[in-house]
Amino acid sequence: MAQYAILIVLLVMVIALFVVSYVRKKKYTAELGQMREELKIGDKVMTDTGVVGEVVDSYVEDDYKYFVLKSGRGNNVGYFAVHANAIYYVFGREEEKKQNMANVKKEHKNSNAENKNENQENATEQNKNQTTQANLQTELTKTDNVTENIKPNEVDNSISHETKIDGEVVKSKKNKNKKK
Repeated sequence: MAQYAILIVLLVMVIALFVVSYVRKKKYTAELGQMREELKIGDKVMTDTGVVGEVVDSYVEDDYKYFVLKSGRGNNVGYFAVHANAIYYVFGREEEKKQNMANVKKEHKNSNAENKNENQENATEQNKNQTTQANLQTELTKTDNVTENIKPNEVDNSISHETKIDGEVVKSKKNKNKKK
């Protein structure tokens, strides 16, 4: 039984290796196809055989796309046509990609900074609300502990209070018409 388990694990690993290889190859082929579609006159390219040249023209013949490359230096300049699939690499595109990636990262940082500021403002507002709620709760507990019954006395213009503090009744009188 253990022999079959090892065999099954190895088989799964081999299948996974083929799947990963296929996915990577498909992705690479798609990127290469996109790069070939974006080629324009003036791009410096390398063919799959290692020849470096500048694209000077392109044309379609029998449903196949061809590029005319100018290669060489000084008096040793030559022109030749290559099939689009022979183009392996485009020089200078890395800088464009790096610039695009830098712009994307900058935008991402800016949006993160804005989100962070908004989160800090929200947190500050929540802290204020929590503090206000805590203060109100404290005031409510104070008034729950002290119960006041105010009874106005009309005869002598004073107000008599009965206050219950910790179970004891305390009476007090205040004059309503104080002169200053």
